Amino acid sequence: MARNNEDFVLAGKATDLWLYTADACANGKVIPKKYRYTTGTSLMNSAEVICGAIEEANLIDLREDSKTRLALQRKALRECKLLGRRIQRMAESDQYPGVTAKKAATWSKQELTVRYMCAAWYSKDQQRVSKQDTRKR
Repeated sequence: MARNNEDFVLAGKATDLWLYTADACANGKVIPKKYRYTTGTSLMNSAEVICGAIEEANLIDLREDSKTRLALQRKALRECKLLGRRIQRMAESDQYPGVTAKKAATWSKQELTVRYMCAAWYSKDQQRVSKQDTRKR
């Protein structure tokens, strides 16, 4: 059942991650201008996919289309992992001096918060689906 974003904390956390990523990509000290198109676009695309998949999954009733909802949750989880790896690589690279250890830690913490919340949501939905399947039998 679809809920308001005020009630759906994960959507708010995903939006916060998107906003943080957008701010980082727009800052020439974090993502140098020569990498803004490639790296910045890649980071923003990941943040967009995370938000989009979470929002879309939330709009799908688990009882009506559990496969699609679970698939969207997995998509958000995969994209979170990819974003986390990119952040880590940038922190380790000399090409991104603006991605300091502190910046990477803050960014990674936001990514991990979204990932762990999404993983918990996915796990609960999997349990609900398995209960529904046993009731049908």
